[in-house]
Amino acid sequence: MTIAYLFLLATPSEACMNFTERIPGIGIEDVEFYRLGMVEIDRGTLHAYITEKGAVCGKRPGRACSDLVIAHLYAKQFAAGLALSTELVHALPNEYTVVITHAAALELNGKAAEAIPFMKRALDLNSGSHKGSEWIHLNLLKARVRGGVPDPWTLIGIDLRPDSAPHAPPDVDLKQLVKQVHFQVNDRHFFTPENDTLFGALMFAYADLLTLNGYRSQAKAIYEMAHGYGFTYSKSLEEASLVAADTLRSMEPVVPTEVVMSTPDANEKGVGRILWLVLALVGGGLALILLRRRAGRRSS
Repeated sequence: MTIAYLFLLATPSEACMNFTERIPGIGIEDVEFYRLGMVEIDRGTLHAYITEKGAVCGKRPGRACSDLVIAHLYAKQFAAGLALSTELVHALPNEYTVVITHAAALELNGKAAEAIPFMKRALDLNSGSHKGSEWIHLNLLKARVRGGVPDPWTLIGIDLRPDSAPHAPPDVDLKQLVKQVHFQVNDRHFFTPENDTLFGALMFAYADLLTLNGYRSQAKAIYEMAHGYGFTYSKSLEEASLVAADTLRSMEPVVPTEVVMSTPDANEKGVGRILWLVLALVGGGLALILLRRRAGRRSS
């Protein structure tokens, strides 16, 4: 008998990774770009699906079997997911869903370097998938291979902090960028292990983008989550990130200086200038009065 589907998301295209059908036992909250969704897993239903789908894919492996790979990954059966995705990608090397799922399986099995060519291939096949955000996934893979202290700006392709506070660069669609970064953060926060400073760096960039888009209270929670993953920001980050390291966690995060979360707006700056002008006039008036008094005393 077919397993009753308990998947809670409205459409498969909005789900984590790249479902081609609704996977039973996995519920993903669909949320706006300024907060993270939650994942609920009915493990009994999920494991029953894996057994049933595994019997079918064992006889007729095809594109839809990439959903079984994803189910293995949600169940944290990473080796089983990679074994199946390897079989599928050899049979269907030009199928986007198969290729990108294989890249994810490689990454979760600690094979980021091997995942990069498959991620590039997936982008060639469908660069617009997942809100056009998979270029960020490729940057994450490259950074994971490079190691050292992660730089959030190499992940999103633009430096939001030329000084201590976040600034909106000219000619950048911040709303589009924050939605792309949101998809990648929301897509992988269930799978990411604790103390993954690279993921923390991506969350820090996400928080800066939320700040620049006016979502300061939501950004505060994301900054705290980034710190929880072991990432802290420092102006010396750029120099520190050049230091070679064998693995991502072989270097401790740089101890941060205090991060300034906002800068004075135009009105605050205008008020400040007026106050300084008033003080200057008052001071000049007092000096003139004193000079006149001295001159009067001399003449008397």
